[in-house]
Amino acid sequence: MESISHTSAADLNEKLVAARRYGHAQQALLEAIVAERSAHVIAHGLDVVRICGAVFNGTNPDATRFAEELSPRSITDTAAFLSLFTVIRQTDKMLGEWLQTANVAHLERIFGLDVDPRNDVIVVAGEQASEVTGELKQRGYARVLRWEAMCQEGAPAEADPTRIDAAFESIQDLAVCRPGKVWLLWGEGAACPDSVRAVLDDRLRRVLMNRHTVASLGDRWARQFVQNLPALGRRGRDIGQLRGAFAGSGAVIVGAGPSLDGSIEWLRQQSTRPLIIASHKAAKTLLRAGIDPDFIVMLDPKQGARHLAGCDLSRVAALITEVAVDPQVLDHGDLPLLPYCSGTETLGLVSAVGDLRIPLVRSGGSVLHIALQFARLVGCERISLLGADFGFPGERLYASGAGEGDTLELSEDRRTYVRRALDGNSRAGLLIGALANDGSVIPTTIELDHYRSWAEQMFLDWRRDCPQLEVFNLSSAGAQLAGAVWVADPTQHVASAQPVESIQVMQSVPAFLAKRDEEQALASRLRTKVRKLRALGQSCARAASAARSGRAQDMRVYAEVAEHAVECPEVSLVLTRRLQVIDEQSQRSTIDAPQRLLELAEVTGEEADSVASLYAAAARSLSKKSTGRLVARGN
Repeated sequence: MESISHTSAADLNEKLVAARRYGHAQQALLEAIVAERSAHVIAHGLDVVRICGAVFNGTNPDATRFAEELSPRSITDTAAFLSLFTVIRQTDKMLGEWLQTANVAHLERIFGLDVDPRNDVIVVAGEQASEVTGELKQRGYARVLRWEAMCQEGAPAEADPTRIDAAFESIQDLAVCRPGKVWLLWGEGAACPDSVRAVLDDRLRRVLMNRHTVASLGDRWARQFVQNLPALGRRGRDIGQLRGAFAGSGAVIVGAGPSLDGSIEWLRQQSTRPLIIASHKAAKTLLRAGIDPDFIVMLDPKQGARHLAGCDLSRVAALITEVAVDPQVLDHGDLPLLPYCSGTETLGLVSAVGDLRIPLVRSGGSVLHIALQFARLVGCERISLLGADFGFPGERLYASGAGEGDTLELSEDRRTYVRRALDGNSRAGLLIGALANDGSVIPTTIELDHYRSWAEQMFLDWRRDCPQLEVFNLSSAGAQLAGAVWVADPTQHVASAQPVESIQVMQSVPAFLAKRDEEQALASRLRTKVRKLRALGQSCARAASAARSGRAQDMRVYAEVAEHAVECPEVSLVLTRRLQVIDEQSQRSTIDAPQRLLELAEVTGEEADSVASLYAAAARSLSKKSTGRLVARGN
């Protein structure tokens, strides 16, 4: 343990409180063991130890250091903590050894001292699954799942990712589960197959990836959605009305991977034009080559308008856009929009302002997932993939002309990478290897590898419902895609023609707000949102004032804040990162909860007023006479 640092007095106090609780729980369990108390008393003592241990370990005790200001109180508290810490770790070891030799239930040995009954996920299988599940729930284990609901029907040893997703999504607040905290109880004497462990671990990583995404993008999602509302209303179309609109057409889906450079000429030489669906970053590469995409798909809220700067989009039928993309991207031209929500977070924002018939389209994190689902929606059954590399062929980031200004740096040992975007966004992490179609091994990231596996699962699911579906992969240097046939010789591959012009199809789909009174109705709903947000801001101000005056110790002053906050999901998204921090701290102790709640009330009030101003601006824009209504466009 390090001896010099800047642990604050509040943090040290938290650690002391948690350590004392954990020490008392350990002592009570030891006394019950020595006294040979009954099995249910021992089990209860173990559960208390597990909860107190999770709280204690959540304070990061190993990183505890002396406070910056060495006051007599801090010296005394630090010495007390160090003494407790030493005893706790010795007792942990003793209890661990006892668990491996004692005559206790199978599940107690599996869990040891590490399980957290409040937050960890437990999957139960075997003949006694019902009995064990009931016992665990009685003991306060909150997240218990049955394996039979997660495996493939008729194949109990095979995981079904779709059913696993459904089971996980049924758990409230699953995001608080920590890495490596999925426990598998396969019954006495039965071993869990390694394949099951791998799939469940993968699903947990996906949940955590989404949690990180919400935390990092919640603020941007909420603000950009509100700013986009006038454009979404006036130019938005119901994507559901395009179902089957291109039945019989072949689709070419274009990603921005480096291998796209080698596929441009193949696409240009197609004698009959297929339906071309391009990712946001790939559009400029196509347009500079004289190829007009029919649809451009956008997902990432951080990608700015620079990726379409200088591009003539007059022959593009529509932008398929997540509702919370950068507003400047939607300002590029006056194209029809096909909006969608990529997650329940932005879907909640849409629902809060009234029904604009904007659907939820799940994504594994890649814009190509959205493009693939759109191709299936409109009736394409023969799909060709270009530039879908899911890695860095030639240690390059993008095809020529795509993502200009963005850079990729690989470490000398090729084990880590740094991606830097021209707009300042950066990403770094570990590199792994992916087997490419041409037999080489290309560097890729855990994130990109996740996107690839998501696409592969999509192909598998599709074929169950549509056996005639064909997917071809023309990215010779890109990662292999199970379920997509690699086309080694593109000259022998011909894309199917689209039977109808995409611009003509879009002209038949009316805008959400086709009439003036519909615009006014949305503007009125936005003004209602402004009033709700202002009310939340005022209740936060009253709560903060009460807390500062010492009248909020019983927490009742925050009831009004909670009541108003229910109707303001935008503020919750803006504050996602801060709320997660407070939630994690509250799992450890509540010794400074009044101060933290005071700070939260203050910042919530500020954000409520800020988002209210954005809604007010959107309402004013809709209330003005529209000068940008779409007119019919030809080729």
